[in-house]
Amino acid sequence: MQVLRTDAARDVGVMPCQTTDPEVFQDREHQRLAKSLCAGCDLKRACRRYARTHREWGTWGGETNEERAAAGYLPRGSTKDYWQRRSVLPAS
Repeated sequence: MQVLRTDAARDVGVMPCQTTDPEVFQDREHQRLAKSLCAGCDLKRACRRYARTHREWGTWGGETNEERAAAGYLPRGSTKDYWQRRSVLPAS
């Protein structure tokens, strides 16, 4: 898995997600790494906003599926019931 250090990426005008295996941002196993790569990114807020608007899956702007669902932005194709069963959302 290739990961370019965040500060080095900024120095050359490249965002960490552009130089990292995309699976890192889709795989629950790598959520901590994905969040740490997003933490120092200047586009973090824009990326998060994009994911919320387009109902994306994965870690975007340092925010996971679960965190977006808890904030009321369900990923595309999922239902409120799905997130309630996973204890991300309170039962109705």
